[in-house]
Amino acid sequence: GEKTMNAKDIIELNNELREQLNKENLAAYEDMLTYIRLSSNKSEQQTEEVLLELLEHLLEAQKSGKTAKDIFGEDLKQYCDELINEIPGEKMTKNMRFWSYIALLYLAVITLTFGLLSFLLHSFFQLGESSLRFPLGTGVIAILLDLGLSYLLVRFILAWMKNSSFKEKRPKKWVEFLQLWFIMTCAIALFYFIPKLLPHFGTTITVHNLVIAAIGVILYLIAKILNKRYRFTS
Repeated sequence: GEKTMNAKDIIELNNELREQLNKENLAAYEDMLTYIRLSSNKSEQQTEEVLLELLEHLLEAQKSGKTAKDIFGEDLKQYCDELINEIPGEKMTKNMRFWSYIALLYLAVITLTFGLLSFLLHSFFQLGESSLRFPLGTGVIAILLDLGLSYLLVRFILAWMKNSSFKEKRPKKWVEFLQLWFIMTCAIALFYFIPKLLPHFGTTITVHNLVIAAIGVILYLIAKILNKRYRFTS
C-alpha cells in the first residue's frame, strides 16, 4: 500500500493521477500542492501521503461533479494551513543534511566553472592568471557570506512561490519573470562584489586554476554520494 512507498514513489503516482482532474479542479489542487509542499520543516514522506490522500478525495468527488471548494471548503488556504499544522515536523538532522547538500552543490558549480573558465581563458587567450592568489581569511569569509546569501535567496524564492498560491488575480507571466530577473541580478551582483569589498587578511595562498576545477569535481562527487544515500532529488 501507500505506506510502504517512499516519498519519491508517491510523487510519481501523484503526477500520474493528477492528469485525471478537470481544468478547474487541477488549478485548485495544484495551488494546494504548491502551498503545502513549500511549507518549511515538514516531513516529506508525511506531506506526500497527505497530498495523495487529498488527490484521491478530489478524484472521487469529481465523479459526482463536485469541485475542490465543494469538498474542502471555500477557503482552500485556511484548509491547507489546518492540514499543515497536523503534519509532523522534519527532523533537524534531515534539514541539516539537505542544506549541506545544497551548499556542496553550490560550491562545486562555482569552483568548477571558475577553475575551468580561468584555465581556458589563460591557456588560449592569455587572459588572467594561471593561478588564483587570495588571502585565506578573506576567502573563507567570502564563501560563508555567499552561502548565507544563497540560503536567504532560496528561502525567499520558496516563500514567493508559496505566496503566489490561491490568488484570484495573478500577475502576468512577464511581470513575474521581470521581478525574478531583477532579484537574481541583484543577488549575482552581491555574489560578485562581496569578495572584492572584504578587507584582506590571512596568509596569501596560490592555487592553480585546474586545482580549483578539480576541487569542484570532488565537491560535486561528494554531493552525488550524499544524494544517493539520502535521496534528496531521486
